[in-house]
Parts: sequence; structure tokens; C-alpha cells
Amino acid sequence: MKKLSYFLFLALFSCGGNENSESSNSNILEDLTFSVDTVVIDPGEELLVISSGYQLKSSSSFSEDNRFLYIFNHQDHVIAKVDLNELKLRDFFSFEKEGPNGTGPYVQNQQVLPEEQFLITGYQSAGVFGRTGTKVQNFNLNTEEFSGLDENTPFGNQLILASGANWLFSLSGLFNQGGKDLVKLSPSEKTGKLIDLSGLDIADNYFVALHSDQGSMFSAPQFNLQEINGKLYITTEVTSSLYQYDYQNDSLHLVTFDHQIVPPAKTGKLKKEVTSRDEFNDEMLKSSSQVSFEKLLWDEKTNRFFRLGRKVLRDDPSDANSYSFEYYLFVYDKELNLLGEKYLDGVTDQLAFYFLKEGKLWSYVNVEDELGFAVFTFDF
Repeated sequence: MKKLSYFLFLALFSCGGNENSESSNSNILEDLTFSVDTVVIDPGEELLVISSGYQLKSSSSFSEDNRFLYIFNHQDHVIAKVDLNELKLRDFFSFEKEGPNGTGPYVQNQQVLPEEQFLITGYQSAGVFGRTGTKVQNFNLNTEEFSGLDENTPFGNQLILASGANWLFSLSGLFNQGGKDLVKLSPSEKTGKLIDLSGLDIADNYFVALHSDQGSMFSAPQFNLQEINGKLYITTEVTSSLYQYDYQNDSLHLVTFDHQIVPPAKTGKLKKEVTSRDEFNDEMLKSSSQVSFEKLLWDEKTNRFFRLGRKVLRDDPSDANSYSFEYYLFVYDKELNLLGEKYLDGVTDQLAFYFLKEGKLWSYVNVEDELGFAVFTFDF
């Protein structure tokens, strides 16, 4: 097993509040310190191909106890099983692209299910596959297959099969659109419905498209759809507000936060369309230089939610490729009451793929072309 270690210890100073108090008037991160240890996964005699943190972000899932990380490799069409306790590559599961057991050529995401089955989502279809690659259940994602849905309502590429329930969930709209609704599907009954998420419609203000003689491109705000402890959570980078959906009781709740060190949401609007790359970059900077709120992280060790906020700062105003990052840490109790918030002074590298495990934040790093993680240990 390979293991590289270095430690960074930063004392982060006060932003107000009473230490160790979880009342609404305290900040439990007031005296936060942290150390960082870098670990590397031992692939043995195998080759573990990781192209980027973005590959991990879109193609990974975790076992329920967070011991195993499952990574889909688009090049070889296999899922690698990584043991995060032992820091070793454990296995590969191969899948076919075509045929009765085919996933389709363009896999968008995967979700590990009990007994190492996998929900693998492609374009307009998804299926549940066993570890041997056999398809055990197929889902046709055409809207015309489900009564109760408008046939012009497309699904996004985030798809979740709810634990212990025969429901599929996604978000409406294409990936290059702003505001979305929650899509709830019953494959067995062939029914579906849209659940309004208008509390996140502020995302509509942060879509920008470039149309020029050289081609077109766009930037759209990120949404996250997660299942945590039997409930769904829908977040967007544009606002700290989020939706909690109890699918067993069909109960939807919009949660808002009174953050003190950052605004609760981005402000202003972007131009919907621009005609030059410079103008496109300037519009994106108007959004990215404000705090973007990232996905929720559940910590089994403390029964708390964690969340990161991120700013992207252009170091050289004349160079769109010269930038650095600022990060903020937020902590909430299990009822999503805000407990603490802190600017993470000294964290300037991008955290493209990260997760919580046993109270520690793991973030992907490339260590001499091998899979590694910077492991943050927080003390507060």
C-alpha cells in the first residue's frame, strides 16, 4: 500500500459565538482547526484510470457504510470497487454496451444498490444490473411511458432509485436549463408527476449562452439531487435554500438559512445570451465570484450535515484561465438548523470531488497519476 503524508495545520480565528454551544446564537466552528493527510489507493497489478475529478463526480457512488467507492470507467465500461478502509482496489465489474444486457454507449451516472446491484443511467433509459453485468430490470425514461407527465418534459441525467421504495426520481429540464421541478416516477404503475420546486427558481437568473460564428456554448447553474437517510434533498449552487422531500409521506419542505458570513443567495442576473467569449467569461465571473452552495454531506459520526461554499476568483483580470478558489464550511444539525460557519483560510485548490467519511472530509487529488485523497480532519 502506498501512502504519502503531509500535514497542514491552520488556526482559524473567531467570527463570533460561544464555543461548543449548539444554540441558534452560537457558532461551533468559531475556533476551527484542521489537519490534512494525503493517502493513495493501491491498485495492485491493475490499472485504475481516473481522468479527472469531474469523472469521479459524475460516475461514482458509495456503499451505505461509505467503506466502498464504486467508479464507472467510460473507456473500459467497467465499475471499479475501491476499499476506502484498506486503501486498495478490490474488484472490477464489467458491463456490455449493447444487447439484452447493454447499458447503452453513453452512461451518465450510476448508483450502487444493496447486494452490489447498480442503477446505470444512459440516454432515455436506465437499468438495474448485477455485479456480473446481467440486467435484472429495465426502465424506459420516455415521458410518454408515464401517465400524468407532459410528453414535452425531459428528465435530467441525475436519477435515483429510492431505498426500499419502487420510485425513481429525477429533475425536470435539460442540463442546459435553469429552474427545475422534481420528477417522481412509479415504473411499476407507469405513472409520474412533477413536484414544484419554485423556491429554487432563482437559478433561472444564472444561465448564459454564447452564440457566435465560432459556435455555441453555455453555462447553467448546478443542481444536486441526493437521498440521505430515506429523504430526498434538492440543492442548487445559486442559493443556500434547499428542499427536503419525504417521499414516504409525500411531504415537501423548503428550508432557508440565516447565514452570517456569506449572503444567503447570489444576487443580480446574468445576460441570457452573449456573442463573444470575453463577454461569456465576464458573465460567468459575475456568478462564480459570489458564493456557490454545494451539495449536502451527512456525517454519521456526529449526526450532522456539512456543506461547502465556493468562490472562484480571477487572479489576473486579463486572463480568464488565471483563477483561485475560496471555500467556506457550514454545519447543520439533523433538523438542518445552522450550527456553525467558517471561511477555510488557506484552502485555495479546487475540491472537484469530495465526500465525508467518519467525520473527515476526503477530496480527490492526483498523485503521480494514481488515485489519491486529501483527508481533512476537523477539530472544533
